[in-house]
Amino acid sequence: MRNPESEFIQKMGSACMMPIFYNPDLETSLRLIEVSYEAGIRVIEMVNRGKEATRIFPELRKLADQMPGLSLGVGTIYHPWQAEEFVDQRAEFIVAPVMNPVLGKWCMANDIPWVPGCGTVTEVWEAQELGAELVKVYPANVLTPTFVSSIHAVLPTIEIIPTGGVEPTAESMKPWFDAGVLLVGMGSQLFDKNLIKNKQWTELKNRIQAALALAESFKEI
Repeated sequence: MRNPESEFIQKMGSACMMPIFYNPDLETSLRLIEVSYEAGIRVIEMVNRGKEATRIFPELRKLADQMPGLSLGVGTIYHPWQAEEFVDQRAEFIVAPVMNPVLGKWCMANDIPWVPGCGTVTEVWEAQELGAELVKVYPANVLTPTFVSSIHAVLPTIEIIPTGGVEPTAESMKPWFDAGVLLVGMGSQLFDKNLIKNKQWTELKNRIQAALALAESFKEI
């Protein structure tokens, strides 16, 4: 862990894995939070990808408040006005698919942890200059773990989370942890749509639990 003094980095690092989701149905969204928490997850990102997001998030926040140790953030944020709307609803951190300096400046001014999506070493450096302690390698299936090693060769203090294509398997996760990522992010690869559609919550919990155990084992190596 490169920034052990940071509470945000400590929390993200100890989580090992961050599930990422959006579902327009409130009850399903609440159940996904519950199942994830029961499986051992302690950091979750709800993505802002639908018109119901701002209605659903406050209800998720209420539920998260009843779950000790759970951190709830919002992703797919491009602009400060979007971040402000969710921060007002008590989002704990902001995740972006792009490196927008305007958003970075807003988050830094408001002391909000910000995880921008970066695809070049220059973007990672710019994000770090704007106060980001953790950046998102996105899309991970295009950039590959080798990109992480290249970043750390010149920017050794930045922490990295890959998202977009990371799967809940040893073959997918281990190379990322070997390259030095802080944690991994997973969306549809983790939240199997058929399990959700058929409300197979026990099976989904087992799937998340198994993936988290793998991530923790690779983080400890």
